[in-house]
Amino acid sequence: MNDDDNKNNSEDEEIKIDSAALKQRLGTIGIGVGLIILAGLGFSVICKISPGYAGVIYNMNGGVEDSVLSQGYHVVAPWKKVIEYPVSTETVYYTKSADGRKGSDSSINVNTKDGKQVNVSVTYSFHMDVEKLPAIFTKFRGRSTEYIESGYVKNEMYQAINEVTSQYSLMDLVGDKRPEINAKVFDKFRNSLIEFGIVIETFNLSDVVPDEQTKEAIQKVVNAQNVYEQAKIEKQTAEVEAEKARIQAKGKADAMIIEAEGQAKANALLQQSLSDNVIRQHAIEKWDGKLPVYQLGDNTESLINLK
Repeated sequence: MNDDDNKNNSEDEEIKIDSAALKQRLGTIGIGVGLIILAGLGFSVICKISPGYAGVIYNMNGGVEDSVLSQGYHVVAPWKKVIEYPVSTETVYYTKSADGRKGSDSSINVNTKDGKQVNVSVTYSFHMDVEKLPAIFTKFRGRSTEYIESGYVKNEMYQAINEVTSQYSLMDLVGDKRPEINAKVFDKFRNSLIEFGIVIETFNLSDVVPDEQTKEAIQKVVNAQNVYEQAKIEKQTAEVEAEKARIQAKGKADAMIIEAEGQAKANALLQQSLSDNVIRQHAIEKWDGKLPVYQLGDNTESLINLK
């Protein structure tokens, strides 16, 4: 064997070694990639449902499943998608500072029977019926709770409020009929959503703020009402005082009449008891046996000394 043959054999051996090393490296890389994929798949099938929520399962091969996932961890196939919906109470605020930022305003404007537009704040709470979650998912095409609330639910709320407030005047809205209005809006709002599995628990319309012109008119009415109430109170007070004085005067008059009647009866009894004999008897009892020193004579203008 010449030198050229030895050289070729040596090169062939080196190629074989390099090929084996390359295969080993590729195998190691493949195993690593496989492990990463398996790890990813492992994490993808673990689903966590937060407390107070339930999960709707959408199977890409068969659509929405009837069963829902309760709170906690669940194993879900990679070809399935889970959307959470609240089954405990959620509270929504539409006020001038709903998110706490200065100048933030999520309050709404409503109309009244007398053509006034009024700014109001609204608070309500709701939850979703766990048995109707698949239907909710289907109706709203898998949209999130935030999307459903800020769109469809808010529109239903706004419509319910306006349908009720348009039957009442502004004074009704700012006055003592507010509880009645709240109750009617709550019923209408709740009934519009209950069939879809969205359950309204509470509703409150507050902070009614009319425009400046209406504010002034309301203040005038309030001032006039206050004056009227004050006058009524003063009249009632005067009537009470007058009645008190009348009773006191009548009491005094009755007392005087009773006293006079008593005195008259006493005088009559005294008069009946004063006969001539009684008077003489009293005079004798009072006489000390002495004759008077002076006595009138026939001439009544002169006195006679009897000593």
